Amino acid sequence: MMKWILPAAATMAIFASSSGFAQTTPPSDSAPPAVTAPSVQPAPAEKAPAMTEDQAKALIDATVVSSDNKNVGDVAAIQRDSEGKITELHADVGGFLGIGKTRVKLMPSQFTVTADNKVQLSLTADQVKSLPALEK
Repeated sequence: MMKWILPAAATMAIFASSSGFAQTTPPSDSAPPAVTAPSVQPAPAEKAPAMTEDQAKALIDATVVSSDNKNVGDVAAIQRDSEGKITELHADVGGFLGIGKTRVKLMPSQFTVTADNKVQLSLTADQVKSLPALEK
């Protein structure tokens, strides 16, 4: 029994000491890379564009496009505050040929109005489908 313990212990000692050599890196002449803190992205600010009554009316029935560039619906209604800033937008999404559409609420942080009067969402088409439905 003693015959195999000594060779096994010697073999384990060799493996234990050699693993330290494999994991060390040779010193270099250059300075180590600077350690930087991970970047933290701030939450998107509320992007509520102020618009006149005419601009708001022109936005009704505008195309709503998802972040993955899919046409997901159209604007059904806009709610604005006393300064004319959009507080929420209601869109009819999904369906086929106007049948089976679902009305959803979008907050100003979830969309921007483009120069060509489209509503560009920060949500994918799948995320839009999972929004809770509003009663019409």
